[in-house]
Amino acid sequence: MKEEDMYEPIKRWMEERGFTVYPEVECRHRNGRADVVVTNGPLVGVVEMKQSLSLDLIEQALRWRDYAHYIWIAIPYQPKSYKKFVTMVLRDYGIGVLTISKFGSVWPDKMPKLARRTLPYLRDALTEHHQTSEVKGGQSGGGYITPYRITMNQIRRYLDEANDWRTIKEILDHCETHYASPRASLAKALWQFEAGWCERKKEGGRLYFRSRQGNARDTGKKKSVHKLPQKQWNVLLALARDVWRTPTVIAGKLPGVSPENARRFHSLYVNQPLGALIKKGLAEKNPVGRGQYRLTEKGQDIFSE
Repeated sequence: MKEEDMYEPIKRWMEERGFTVYPEVECRHRNGRADVVVTNGPLVGVVEMKQSLSLDLIEQALRWRDYAHYIWIAIPYQPKSYKKFVTMVLRDYGIGVLTISKFGSVWPDKMPKLARRTLPYLRDALTEHHQTSEVKGGQSGGGYITPYRITMNQIRRYLDEANDWRTIKEILDHCETHYASPRASLAKALWQFEAGWCERKKEGGRLYFRSRQGNARDTGKKKSVHKLPQKQWNVLLALARDVWRTPTVIAGKLPGVSPENARRFHSLYVNQPLGALIKKGLAEKNPVGRGQYRLTEKGQDIFSE
């Protein structure tokens, strides 16, 4: 079983327990990339995957000791038990073990210990791009979500929506970049490395850029829908325009959530995606009632599509 084949079972197992999953997260403060990062409220966890249990895998997991509350290693199921030394290391450092069967079932072989104090850098590295990309945890061969790719995704989205020529200054006014000297670096990158979707012209001594007309992505309301992560889209569908709904009611309308789980764990299913929808202006909280939510007019427009 390849590492990338283990990602979907791990993702499903984590989401069933209320975690949000981010694959291949690069943390520049640690100078490394985690196979999988998961969050649940304030808690941050890391899963490192390998085809077999080894000291290299344990060392890889230990890199995140100061950055994550929970650390797991994930390996294919092995009928043999661990060596005593390996068991001692896992226990002493509080590393959990997840085993994956060839049928995709996940068993928690050892539970991780909670680290109460962590540095915020790994959480700060998480973006929506990790959830909406096609990258899988543990995959090799590139395609990772890097600061450069996040920058270019933002710029492409802006130029697609503008559907017209824009100067570097106008782009920088609307898009954050990772460049220390953004004007010259961005102009060079768009021309040399992003020419497949971006074209430029020089007029009056100034450079202008736009998305190539034949390759421009669809704009309008439907495009906004496709950019929503699946969890946010599910919560959007569970909301109504003219009726205020509680998190318990919203959770009960989500796919795969039983009434009992909706009642007991509604905050795990609803809070994070609902907060994101409120920030995007798609949902609002009742200023009078306690803990009630509904769609905004903008959210209703997207819902109607």
